[in-house]
Amino acid sequence: MTDVSRWVQENPLRYRFLQDFQKLGASVLYNAAVGIVLKRRRLVYAAGTVSDPALFSDTFAALVCEPSVRDALLVDGTFRECFNCYQAVYTNGPIPQERTDIQLRQLTLDDMPFVLQNYHHPGANPEHISARICEYMIGAFVDGNCAGFAGVHEEGAIGLLEVVPEYRRRGIAEALESQVINWCLQNDRLPYCHVLTDNTASLALQQKLGFTLDPKPLYWLS
Repeated sequence: MTDVSRWVQENPLRYRFLQDFQKLGASVLYNAAVGIVLKRRRLVYAAGTVSDPALFSDTFAALVCEPSVRDALLVDGTFRECFNCYQAVYTNGPIPQERTDIQLRQLTLDDMPFVLQNYHHPGANPEHISARICEYMIGAFVDGNCAGFAGVHEEGAIGLLEVVPEYRRRGIAEALESQVINWCLQNDRLPYCHVLTDNTASLALQQKLGFTLDPKPLYWLS
C-alpha cells in the first residue's frame, strides 16, 4: 500500500488529489495514523489532524483538510490567511467541444502580458504565470480577440480561469474548463478544482460540467 492509498481508499472524493500530487513529484514529509503531509516545492497538502508547524515551514501555501489543523496553524502564526473551498472532482469521460464561434488554442509566453493584465489573483506574478503557460494554459478567442483563459495550478488543480468582462455570460468559461478537463484526462491527471465556498457562479459551473462536489470544505492557507 502506498503512502496515500489508505486515505484514498477511505474517501476517494476527498483524498484522491493526494495521489495526483504525489504523482507530480510531491514527497512525503510525514506519514502516520493521524495524518499525512506531502510537499512539492513550496506547496504542502495535508490530510488528517497533524499540525506540527515544523512540517509547514518554508512553505508558500498549504491545503489542509481539517478545521482543527487550520485553526492551529493560524493561531500560531504559521499562516495568516485562510480561504475556505469546496473540492470538485470530475470522474466522467472527455467533453466534446461543439462551439464553432470560439477558437481554443494553447497560450504561449507571447500571451503572458494579457494574462497578467486580466488574471485577478493576488498571487499572480510573471514567474508564476510563465510557469503555468509553459505547462498548460488555454485561451478562448472570439473574432481574433482573447476572451478568456484557464489552465492548471502548480499542484495540479484546474484553475486560472478568467473571462474578460465583455465576453461573460456567453459560455466561454464552460468551453475553457471543458478543454482543460480533456487535457487532464489525456495526460492521466485527475480533473479537480478548489472553489471558494461563496463563489456560487463557479460552483454552479462545476456542477453543470459534471463535477462531484465534496460537501465538506478544505482550507487553503497562505
